Amino acid sequence: MTVEVLHINANAQQDRVVAEAWWVFPAVPLLAAAVAFTWTLHGELQRLYGMTGSAWDLAYDQQVIWNISQGYGFYSSFARANFLGIHFELILAVLAAIERLWPSPIVLLIFSSAGLAATAPTAYLFFRALLPADRSESAWIAVALSAPIPFWAAIQEAARDFFHPENMALALALLAAWAGIRGHRAAMWCLCVVTLTCKEDQVYTIAVIAILMSAYGAPQVKKHWRFLLYLAGAWFLIGTGIVQQLYRNGGYTDFAYYRWLVGLDPSLPVSALAILEAMARPGALLVVVAIFAALATLPMFAPRWLLLVIPPYLANVMSAHQPQSMLDLHYVLILLFPFIVAAGAGARNLIQMRRIKPVWALAALLPALILGFVIGRFPPGLRAEFDLYARPNTVAQLQNATSMIPANAPVNADDGLAVWLANRQKINDFPDLLDATCYVVVDRQAYVSSPTNPAQRQAALDALPTSGRRLLYDDARFQVWSPIGD
Repeated sequence: MTVEVLHINANAQQDRVVAEAWWVFPAVPLLAAAVAFTWTLHGELQRLYGMTGSAWDLAYDQQVIWNISQGYGFYSSFARANFLGIHFELILAVLAAIERLWPSPIVLLIFSSAGLAATAPTAYLFFRALLPADRSESAWIAVALSAPIPFWAAIQEAARDFFHPENMALALALLAAWAGIRGHRAAMWCLCVVTLTCKEDQVYTIAVIAILMSAYGAPQVKKHWRFLLYLAGAWFLIGTGIVQQLYRNGGYTDFAYYRWLVGLDPSLPVSALAILEAMARPGALLVVVAIFAALATLPMFAPRWLLLVIPPYLANVMSAHQPQSMLDLHYVLILLFPFIVAAGAGARNLIQMRRIKPVWALAALLPALILGFVIGRFPPGLRAEFDLYARPNTVAQLQNATSMIPANAPVNADDGLAVWLANRQKINDFPDLLDATCYVVVDRQAYVSSPTNPAQRQAALDALPTSGRRLLYDDARFQVWSPIGD
């Protein structure tokens, strides 16, 4: 009896500590978000200023957004098509409104960094709403799970890929889930719609929110969870099935990467063994294990919720597009929301089974931070390409070199330079779609990434002196060549 009384007193004391220090708990993920925002934006700007930013997809997105801001629609000269036919990302129109005031790729990096950093406080709100309110462990676990999220190795993959609207979708989805559990119905619906505007694949995220609401939504939300599924289905059918097809007009589609599954890609023979090998790609499995460990293995306490990770995993690894099939770059993001939901449900089940000491709850911080440092590819992660973040700022030098190019003249520029010249109707990465009308801007210390072929680039570079172009500028770093015959 004495032991039982002492145990009850200890629990009561723990609950009083949480009640008295309630303001400390949300402060931790907010501080984590501030640190993560500064860290991520600093690294991305280092690459932008050092001319190691990527034409695909940073310059690509910047040009689309500039076109929207100037009233030219969603056209992309990189894709040679209307961007809405490739990705249904209506949120770009919001960013275009901002770029009317500040037409700079820095705007995209600010939103990208803010979206990734915001995963900490939004995940905290989600966990606090989902976990039992009457248990002190809930606050400790919510802090331990949410604060490291912006530093996860998976989030670092998105950060090193510069800007994609999905970088904002995860935080928006977490906030929508929080609103639904707390009963803020209007806010939940608005946040779900905004999440959908980030990319067409977010219909799956909204479907997961619908399933979550069916189990844990507030009474005024829970009974309408099917309407969220209807929203996701309608968005997919109308956005992808009708609108995108009209804009695409038979052109490029990401669905082409799945042709091999039905034997339409002769370079990738389809077989049961090939499908099994795709499903069990070691690199992709390592990413999944790292996310699972970063969540302190809590998803294993909610195995049915963990099943929701399987569809987006298969959609990625079955793609013939290599970064996607390896869950590299921003492609990993679609897995994170169902993983976090499973972790929240698992933590809820664990708390209901037993009491958890604060020290053990806070220990959940360690796997995420250790893995983020050991396998993360954003500095100071041990697997980062540090050279890409250490080059000097040469923006002023590039602007001086290209000052004679008319504002909307067509330009063909090296990979790392294209983003600074993307505010025009025609821009391509050298030597893609190089024609007689283009100014050519090359970098003697060029950063070259996919899809630029280094051998093709060198051949085009060697051909410039005899191509009929004039060398307009050469400062031993940047060269500017005129259109042919100019």
